[in-house]
Amino acid sequence: MHFEIRSTSRHLWTWVLLDATEMTVLESDRTFPSETQASAAALAFAKLVSRAGRSLTGGPGGGLI
Repeated sequence: MHFEIRSTSRHLWTWVLLDATEMTVLESDRTFPSETQASAAALAFAKLVSRAGRSLTGGPGGGLI
């Protein structure tokens, strides 16, 4: 899976998560004023999902608890 940053028709940006066949798995429900901000939001989402996955599988803790 990988993220793609896309321009919307209003000169705003969004991120999309694609699978290996380029099918959309998830799309941001927000738009962002710059490509950089959309990219940062995609990275933050990926980190959040990774942290949740580690929590559910009992992986190394993040030190929050």
